[in-house]
Formats: sequence, C-alpha cells, structure tokens
Amino acid sequence: MFKDLNPAEDTITTQVTVTNGFFDGGVGTVNGNTVIGHGGGNITTSSLSTTQKKYYYNLQYNSKDHLSVTYGHIAGSGSDDESATTEGTTQAIYKQFYNFLEPKAEHLRDRTGFIMNAVTQSDCYFIVAERLQMKDRINPGTFTLTFSGSITGLGNKATSSAFSLTDDSKTQDPLTPGSPFGEVYSIVSGAAGAVHTPAATKTYGHFYPDAGVFVLSATQMSSSLPGTKGFLLSGSDFIKAGNGLAPDTRTVAAADNASKLRVALQKGSITMRSEENQYIYDYFCRARANEFNYTNNITFWSGSDYAIRHSDMVQNPQTFISEVGLYDDQNSLVAVGRLSSPINKNFSSEAIVKVRLTY
Repeated sequence: MFKDLNPAEDTITTQVTVTNGFFDGGVGTVNGNTVIGHGGGNITTSSLSTTQKKYYYNLQYNSKDHLSVTYGHIAGSGSDDESATTEGTTQAIYKQFYNFLEPKAEHLRDRTGFIMNAVTQSDCYFIVAERLQMKDRINPGTFTLTFSGSITGLGNKATSSAFSLTDDSKTQDPLTPGSPFGEVYSIVSGAAGAVHTPAATKTYGHFYPDAGVFVLSATQMSSSLPGTKGFLLSGSDFIKAGNGLAPDTRTVAAADNASKLRVALQKGSITMRSEENQYIYDYFCRARANEFNYTNNITFWSGSDYAIRHSDMVQNPQTFISEVGLYDDQNSLVAVGRLSSPINKNFSSEAIVKVRLTY
C-alpha cells in the first residue's frame, strides 16, 4: 500500500550548520615543529617537482594535503623568469588570485591589486585550504594561524619570534563590496576570533571563508616576522637563524618566498575548523486506524483464496510495522527507515513513524 505524504503537514525541512576540526580525523589544531632546532612535527611538506615549487608548496597532515601556500608579486619580482617581455611566475600568481577573488564591479575597474590598509599591496602571501577538508567553507571566527621564525643568533642559539592571526568576523560586518564567493573579513592580530589589534589600526590581509583563501600582505607579515631577506630554509633543517617573511625580490631562482611561508607555518601552529550546511528532512509517516492492518506476508494468509490463516484475526487482524520505505513519484524506493523494534498495528491503534534524512 502506498500513501502520499502531504508536504504541508507531513514534512519539515531544517537547515543546520555543522562544524568540525579542519584536519584529518576532525583534529582542530596541529603544531608544526614542537621543538625549535629539530625537524618533523605534525605539518609536513608534500613531495613536489622543482617546477611545481616555483608556484606553490603543499602542507600535509597524516600524509594528506590540507593547505597550499604561495607568494605573488604585482610586477613579478621574486621570480627568476621575470623580464620586460615575459610575465614572471610571481606576477602570474598575484594576478590569478586577484582576478579570482576580487569583484568585477564597474566602479573597481581601475584597481590593479589587493588593497589593505588603504594601500595597494605590491606583493602578498597566499594560503589555500583543501576543498575536501574545508567542506562548504572555513568556519569564520575560529581560526588561528601562528607563524614562527628566528630573529637573531646562530645555530641552536637562535631567538625565536612568533605572532598569531585570526579574523574579525565576531565583531565586524563583512567587508564591502565583498567577493564573487561571498563574505570577506579582515585578518588581524589575535586568536580564535578574539581580536588583539583591530583592522582599523592594522590589517594583515583578507579572509575569504567560502573560497578557503587567506591573502596576507607581505609588507605587514614581514614587519611582524622579518627574518633575513635572502634567507632560504630547505628540507628538515630548522636550526639556522634568520628565517622570516621579509620577501626576497631578486629575480633569481633562489628567491623562494613561498618556502618562507611554509617554514613559518611549519614552525608555528594552525587551528582551523570546517563548516558545512546540512539539510534535515523529517517525514512523518502516519498509519491511521483503518490503514496498514493487513500484510502480504505469506504467514498471514492461507490457501489459494488468501483467507486469513488464524480465525481470531478475521475481525481483529494484527500486524507489526518494522520498517518504512520512502518512494519517489515513479514508485522507486529511495530510502528505508528501520525501527529499533516493531510497532503493533490494528484497527484500534494508530502509529506515526518519523523518518529523518540528512544531506
């Protein structure tokens, strides 16, 4: 027996927002290198070709890609392939992110780059979240990016320095005009949505939660963690002093600024949560007193004329509801709800079974 559901009475739709730790297994916080002067830690760098490293680095947790980091310059500085006739790698990166993230409103047609602190940024660091890990978007007001480096000293005597960034979504409205991807917030000094220095005083960058992208001003980042411009740290060597985020703008292959960013994160820590909109559909399947009191089960009937097997059930049939099937308008089964225990059904009883589907 099929029974139609009345959408106005039998169906309720609810939207909920579910958050979880961004990292594999629902982990919310990972540390880079827990001991200064040693490699390892939770965040590792994936194996990439030399050509790929000219563009980006992937950061992994549990051997899975979670974040990609890179550097872009509006004029191509910091690239070994920049020339008067060739667009440098860093210029291509900068333009790609700018065209990807910034709105194309007519009144912004004269803008050529990211504007932070009322100034067009000549160069930026970029962090991109893995879509599989971020679900629908990065949960605003919860992330903390801690960057760590060395200021002075040699070898294991290096003096460490660190600072943390978050967004101001808990206290400020999204920036206008926003982005093709939705909301945009300022990245400021602070942690887990708690702002230490407001954006009106100092903005470190822009946060695009729906795109999972962090755009960081190289000028502001290097002012908080300068290091040495020509410094380059490779492999698992975390002993040398001078690593920081002061961009190397030479047009040489050694100017690997993306590596500086990944080192600063690997020596620091990351706290981040994913966000997902889930839709819950509750279907109230109602069995009235005169409905579903018979069954096609062969134990219920007897003989070729399908007489009720047990005479005491002729006037008082007894059935048991053990599962409910939901069918589309083509009578194709699309979902089954199984009860934890059967419900006795007869002409003197009614039953309501709520089937919940979550997408």
